[in-house]
Amino acid sequence: MFCFQEKSNNSTYDSLSKKASELGRLKENKKAVLLVKKLLHLAKLNNNNTQIATSHYRLGLYYGRSNLKDSSYYSYNNAIKFYLLEKDSIGLAKALLNKAILESDFGDYTNSDISGIKGLKYLNGTSKLLMTSIYNCLAINSKKQKLFTEAIYNYKKALFYNTSHRFEISIKNNISIVYKELKDYSKSILMLENLLKDSITNQKTKAKVIDNLAYSKWLYNSKDTVLKDFLLAEFIRNKEKDSYGLIASYSHLSEFYFQKNKVKALFYANKMYKMSKTEKNPQDQIDAIDIITTLQTPQKSIKYYKESIRLRDSLKEVETQKKYKFAKIKYNYEEEEKEKLKFKTLAIENKLVAEQEESQKKNILISGVFLTSGLLFLIYRRKEQHKKRILQESYNTEIRIAKKLHDELGNDIYNTLTKVQNPEINSEEIINDLDKIYLQTRAISHENDSIETGANFEKYFRNLVASYNSDSCKIILKDLSCLDLNNLKKGKQIVMYRVFNELFVNMKKHSKASLVVLACKKTNHNVEISYADNGVGFKEDVIIFKNGLKNMETRIKTINGIINFENKPNKGLKVNIHFKN
Repeated sequence: MFCFQEKSNNSTYDSLSKKASELGRLKENKKAVLLVKKLLHLAKLNNNNTQIATSHYRLGLYYGRSNLKDSSYYSYNNAIKFYLLEKDSIGLAKALLNKAILESDFGDYTNSDISGIKGLKYLNGTSKLLMTSIYNCLAINSKKQKLFTEAIYNYKKALFYNTSHRFEISIKNNISIVYKELKDYSKSILMLENLLKDSITNQKTKAKVIDNLAYSKWLYNSKDTVLKDFLLAEFIRNKEKDSYGLIASYSHLSEFYFQKNKVKALFYANKMYKMSKTEKNPQDQIDAIDIITTLQTPQKSIKYYKESIRLRDSLKEVETQKKYKFAKIKYNYEEEEKEKLKFKTLAIENKLVAEQEESQKKNILISGVFLTSGLLFLIYRRKEQHKKRILQESYNTEIRIAKKLHDELGNDIYNTLTKVQNPEINSEEIINDLDKIYLQTRAISHENDSIETGANFEKYFRNLVASYNSDSCKIILKDLSCLDLNNLKKGKQIVMYRVFNELFVNMKKHSKASLVVLACKKTNHNVEISYADNGVGFKEDVIIFKNGLKNMETRIKTINGIINFENKPNKGLKVNIHFKN
């Protein structure tokens, strides 16, 4: 009997589903909503999560078309919940896309982006149509927030997945508009010209491309002969009765004539105002009024000023109400879900409480023992690992210091002692050797000392530079303050200190320089430091400070930086260092 009933319900479901689709196609959205509610009831009787998810999704669709956005948002959230249960990635992505579009319409671009990105993750490239639509939604969000570079990236991603010629034209037109906003008119013009080379069958779209191309050309070069294109776009839009397109045409023509012919500029501004008023578009009315008031006498402008103030206040009120309404929708949905979860949990708890009371005590005790043991073991293990790590680091440091003492200091000390025992060696040469040994010793000390990072790093770095400044070699610092060293990340402060310590040591040991200039520059987030001395430089095809140079290159690479060496024998050394702030 049950099996027969289930088949009967499924048969009724399929029949009603077809009728609902037909009503949706005929734009009978209210009737479609009533029918889908019956489908949802049957789906629940069938205990079929796929049917439940689909019914909620379709309710979201038809509510949205009926401009009942609160009910639409609620339905899409329910669809997402059941699609998740069924692990239906395509269904999830569709519901998340429509939710993202609703959030974007309400001005909640952050949550819209979150919903869209979730949809992309579930799709993982499986549906090109949905990938295109989601990236297009993300691009619109970026554009509305004036994040134009991000908008171009998202539009190009939409273009990459797109398979529709009609949608391709729309995306490319939108990209050209963003290039125009970035004042990159040449790219905007090129993209629109290429679009016109294609066959655009839709006359409204063709007029839009012609008008946008003429506008970009005029912005790029106000002397360009674009009037005939503006007028052609206006003619097509009049013929097609494209009211919103005509508003754009009148706006562009008014701007075009603004400096050339005030009468015509005012004529088109008035046409833009009347059309936008007919279409009940307050923002375009405000834009038209702004043009009219600059062209009219103060006496004639008064009524427009009053209308502008009224419209602006109305827009602000509508925007505030829209955001409040959406916040309330989200809050009500979340509260309802909490209540559902609360009652569901309470029912389960009441059912299980009797049989779980005894076992809970045992489980708590066992869990407590295991948890305590595990925690103690974890603490012990971490302590041991910490000890090993410290010992290993100490051992590595000792090996490195020992190697430097043996390889660098040992030979130099031995050679100096030999010279001391030779009475024919000039005392000045011995003093120079001792000075080099001192520098090497100090370098090893600096390399292994702790470095003061944080808010006093600039002062600490200046002290390093000062320690190498002497009567025989002057070091000039230029614009160090512009780098804002105190706010560099700790790792970058350490690398910068180590690299320049290595550079100064090699300068003292090998360059014979009497003057060093350290020039600093910061552009956006790019730090550039140039080192130049008047020393002897490297010998031809020979790197003097082999390990030192290697150490500098290795350290700069750890912060994703670049270091370049420019060498002219006997004419000094230049070193350029670049990294992100």
